[in-house]
Order: sequence, then C-alpha cells, then structure tokens
Amino acid sequence: MTKKKNVIVRSMVTNKIINFSKYFILNKKNILDHQNLLENFVNNNYFEDLLISLAEADPYDFKISDEFLKLNAISSLPHLRILKTSLNLTTERFILELSYLVLPFNKYLSNELKYLSSKISNTNFGSAKLISNLLNSSKHLFYEQIILDFEQKHPLALYPTSSFRNSSGHVVSSNDYQQIEATMNLNTFTSIKVEESTLNINNPLLRDNYKSFGRCVCLIDQNIEDNYGVEIENYFNHHSIILEKLVYRAMEVDKHIKNVEKIVEDFRKLGVNRNEPILIIGGGVIGDIGAFAASIYHRSTPYIMLSTSVVSAIDSGPSPRSCCDAGGFKNLLGSFHAPVLNISDRSFFKSLKTSWVRHGIAEIHKMAVIRDKELFHLLEDTGLDLMKTHFGTINCNKQDEIVSKSKKIIGLSLKSYVESEYDNLHEVHSIRDHAFGHGLSANFELKAGLLHGHAISVEMNLSSFMSYKRGWINEKDLQRIFKLFSEYELSLWHDILLDDKCMSEGFDKILQKRGGNLAIPVPTGIGECKYINDLTKPELKEIIQEYKSVVSKYPRKGLGVEPLCSDAGLEDPVTVFKTDENITKEANLN
Repeated sequence: MTKKKNVIVRSMVTNKIINFSKYFILNKKNILDHQNLLENFVNNNYFEDLLISLAEADPYDFKISDEFLKLNAISSLPHLRILKTSLNLTTERFILELSYLVLPFNKYLSNELKYLSSKISNTNFGSAKLISNLLNSSKHLFYEQIILDFEQKHPLALYPTSSFRNSSGHVVSSNDYQQIEATMNLNTFTSIKVEESTLNINNPLLRDNYKSFGRCVCLIDQNIEDNYGVEIENYFNHHSIILEKLVYRAMEVDKHIKNVEKIVEDFRKLGVNRNEPILIIGGGVIGDIGAFAASIYHRSTPYIMLSTSVVSAIDSGPSPRSCCDAGGFKNLLGSFHAPVLNISDRSFFKSLKTSWVRHGIAEIHKMAVIRDKELFHLLEDTGLDLMKTHFGTINCNKQDEIVSKSKKIIGLSLKSYVESEYDNLHEVHSIRDHAFGHGLSANFELKAGLLHGHAISVEMNLSSFMSYKRGWINEKDLQRIFKLFSEYELSLWHDILLDDKCMSEGFDKILQKRGGNLAIPVPTGIGECKYINDLTKPELKEIIQEYKSVVSKYPRKGLGVEPLCSDAGLEDPVTVFKTDENITKEANLN
C-alpha cells in the first residue's frame, strides 16, 4: 500500500508570497539600492502581483487559515490581515508587516525586509503612506488606475478606518421598495500571544505595533505604574516612540460608568485616531473598562491588551466582552469589543500578591472542570506550587519543572477559553460553557465583597453539586472537583448563599441576561458539560442547604483563604454598593 502525500493546495496569495520571495532573493542587490529603492520595487511584476493579491484576498477565509496552519505559518495571519490595507500603511510599516508575512516562508528575506524597514523608519519616504510613494513613482498611471478600481471593488484596501476589521452586507427589496431586508456581517480578528518580558527593550513586539504611529496612548493600572512605570517609559524612550500615559486606579469599586466616561474624554483630548490601537496594561478591571471606553470612542477604536494578572492573562484579556458594573450587578453594562492583540506575560506575576494569584487561578479551574481534562490533571499534579511560585516566577529556578508546567497551564487555559468564547462572539445563544460559575455570582459577588475568583468558585462548586443531584456526574468526579478548589484555597462556600432575596434576584437576572433561559453550565465529568434550564427557585434553595452540609466537611469548612477584596488590600465593594443602593432608594422616594 502506497502512502498518500499530504498535499497542501496553496492559495493565490501564498503563491504570490513565494514568487516575490524568489525574485527578491535573486535581485536583492539591485532592489536594496537606496537611491532607487522605490523604482526597483515597482518595476517588477512580482511586487505588483503581490500587492494586488493582498488587497483582493479575503484574509478572514477559514481556508486560508487552515492552509497557513498546514504550512506552519499561522504567525503570518495577523500580518496578512493588516496588509489587506497595504496602500494606506506607511511605507515603513508596510515593509515591516511584509517581513513578518514572509517569515515562515523565507527567514532570510524576512530579516532583509526588517533591516530595510529600520533603515527608512525615520525618513520622509518611510513615514509617507505607501500609496503616496507609489503615485510619485514612474508607474504612477498604473497606481492611479488601481485607486479608481479599488474605490469600487476594494475600498477597505484603499481608505480603511481601521486595519483590524472588515464588513460585508447584502440588501434585497420588494418590487415596490416598500420592504427592504438587509444582512450584515462583521469580520474582526484577535491575535493571542504568550510572551516573556514584553518590556525588555530587545523585545520588538510593542515597538513594531507603535513605531509607525510615532506614539503610544497607554492606559495603565495604577499598580502597574507603581511597579513598572519606569520600565514602560524606558522601553518607549529607547525606541523613540512618544508615550502618552493615562494612569487609573483599577479596583473593583472603580469599575463603573463614570470612569469609562473619563477615559473616553482622555482619548478625545489626545486626539486618538480610529486606526491607532490604544495600549492597555494591567489586569481585569482596567482591561474591562478600557476596552469598553475604546468600543464607544469613535464607535470602535482598536486596542492591544498587555495582560499582567492571572485573570487577564488567561480570561478577561482576550475576552471580546468589555464591561463595567452597575446597580450592584457585575458587568451589567458593556459591549462586544475584542483586542486586536492580547499579550499574556507571565513575568508580571512575580509582583502580584499571592491572594491575587489565588483568585485568578479560579478562572483556570473553570476551563479545566468544564472543558479540558488534560488541564485538570495538570492542575492536580502541580498543586499549590503553582500559587507559591506565582506561576514559576518566584521561589524557584528557571530550569525547575514548575516553570514549564506553568507555561503549559497558561497556554492550555487560553486555548480552551478562546475556542469556547470566539465561536459565539456576540452571545447570540447561551450554550456557553465558559459561563460556568458566572450566573448567580454576578449578583452576589459585590454584595458579599468577594474577590471575583472566590465568587465564581462558590458558584462553580454549587453548580457541580446541582449536576450530581441530577445524576449527571458521579460522586468520584464531584469530590475531585471539590478537592481541587479546596487545595488551591479557593472558596467552596460563603454565607451569601443563604440570603434568599439575593439568590432570587440573581436567578431573575440570569433569565434577563440569557434571553429568558437559565442555561446553567454544569460538569457531567471532568472536562465535560451539560446545561440546566429547568431549575426552580425552591429547588435552588433546597440544593443550597444540602450543599452547605456537604462542603462543611472540607478544610476550613469550605471557606476560602483571603476571599474578600479587603483581604487582598482592595477597597471593599460592599461599602460602595450600599452607598449606591441608598442613593437609588432616595431617588425612588423623591
């Protein structure tokens, strides 16, 4: 029997990249003659073919993604998508993006293009838009015709408001034009990178994203500013990029609409461009309100998230849901606005309080229990070492096993989360396994003053017990889940569950948020999930009473270690919530 070859059917754009690479290598000396750089580029069909192919390609087509996956070239995909708008990029940025596009195909060419980009970065030629330089070349008549063609056929390639999204639509109408039906589609993309030492001046990631803009508008968590402010300034100063810093305190009590409005006003004062990605550095709170502000500024402004906490690194950072709290309810206001790039950098974990690391791990437990058996086993195997070493950043050596395990845990968590989240970008349905633990807790977290990780831990374990009561999960797996949370010192219990009014409100708010459905995700085994949609309030109350009796047998009677915001040195949201509640009552009376 003969073996079948795994033949990769290359797309037109891949063929153009390969042809351009071959031509460039053969003619490198002439092309890189700085005196005639532009002419040497435009006076060859390979450059023209590639440029037109980039504009005409659909970089959001799954077939291209799958092709690049088979070619081990997925790192090229975000650059292919940005190069859809090639003509509108600065010439320096175009060549830099091109260098990353060809990297998996030809490393030598990639290095040559990066060198060329750096040589022209501070010149008028490099800072001018590519289309402007092309119109000044000997082939200006050809490119004038390109402009006319693209105005009709490929407007995104010519005059994009953003290089990070694309849309399409289709309209039909009745013969008398009294009824019109329209279908609209939006394509956007997010790149997720697990990175080390992003602020090291030798790390080009942030430089490459901001050099062509000449500046970086940076929204920073106050804690990050206190610990890394000098490093951030040194990084951008080293690369001659102007840094516009906006520093905000980012505790849970700060996660309200007034701060979102303040951030938007800061963007306005700085004149943020609609194609200029804001850099957000910090954890979940600054990420949520910063992304919300970006989503409503110019109706959509791109942003890059540098995630510095456990929660943001594996969950809220790449999340397409931006939000703020309101009315004592978590994340009541918000929009759908994903980052164009999320950078999960473990090196920041070394400066976190252990209580922050602990509560962040709850989001990893979420994906392990409900979706990823391999991740669950890894968490069992790693145990408290994960927390004690802050994911292998303190109290250990670089060669220790905990370091490699920590990296794998972050990677698996991100993969599971993104796979689960991005297939239902705008929450058009409630079959959302990553909502495990995020139903009732959205109502009781602030009222109880709990850290987010402890609040969702309480609900995740309660939901697991609901599954057991229905016979969906066996006792052995249930006990493994309880044990995992307990050994990581997370909360199985809090007395807020005995507040009937609070639980009733939470129940109702789930229905409101999920379109009249409960759709409570519960585990049916390790890494497996089903949904409860027919739970009643009396049944919930009965289950809570029985659950309390079961988890009281666990260490600390099911209570977590440092479960409250105040335990972690954060302002107590209970105080703020009660103040808001009293203001609302007074307003209603008046």
